[in-house]
Amino acid sequence: MGTRLWAALQPVVNLHTGMVVAHEALLRGEPGSSWESPAALFAIAKRIGQRANLEVMARKVGLSRLPDLPMDQNLFLNVDNLKSDIPAMPGHSHVDSHRVVLEISERRPILTNPELIRQVAIWRSQGHAIALDDYGAGYMGTGAILELHPDILKVDRMLITGVDHDPRRQIVLKSVVQMCDELNIMLVAEGVETLQEFFILKEFGITYGQGFLLGRPQKTPQLQSFAALFHQNSVQKDVMKS
Repeated sequence: MGTRLWAALQPVVNLHTGMVVAHEALLRGEPGSSWESPAALFAIAKRIGQRANLEVMARKVGLSRLPDLPMDQNLFLNVDNLKSDIPAMPGHSHVDSHRVVLEISERRPILTNPELIRQVAIWRSQGHAIALDDYGAGYMGTGAILELHPDILKVDRMLITGVDHDPRRQIVLKSVVQMCDELNIMLVAEGVETLQEFFILKEFGITYGQGFLLGRPQKTPQLQSFAALFHQNSVQKDVMKS
């Protein structure tokens, strides 16, 4: 199984300039197999008692994609909260840690995991930026922010989907934007899939986004996003008006 694992790359995009600023490495299994999806992979690994080994392989496979990215882009790498004893970059000690952002999901235990809190401090001292993933879909809320002091907050698509026509989502998202501004946390909106969502996120002052509208996970890094094309068209229209 291990030799057929690979990592797709999904771009993180500046919504205002259209530039791709980073990519997230997303583990995949053999295409067309019953374990192609990461959920199936980890379910199988758990069943056969190989969860820790798969976590090591997932990090190695993800890190192997860093040389494929331009030097001005970082790599977002998911790490399992319950496997924080595994080195952040197994087998990749030569890699510039400042280019590897470690993502910790709010869906997994954080506040009840003191070992993770200690490990995050070590990872940060090694040069890694820390991202709190799936924010808004877990059960820890601001407690995770207070404990982890994340550099980056990735807002779960649950708060993004339909935000253009849902006043409740808009109120919550605006409060998150204000909090991140005051705490100097970089905010990334996940699951951006429609033009309407794209426009309102820009209106709210959210700088970065990720989602199918901006770029799907794929084998090769994406050099240009939908947002870049939109930005270019907007500039051209402004020039023509002047």
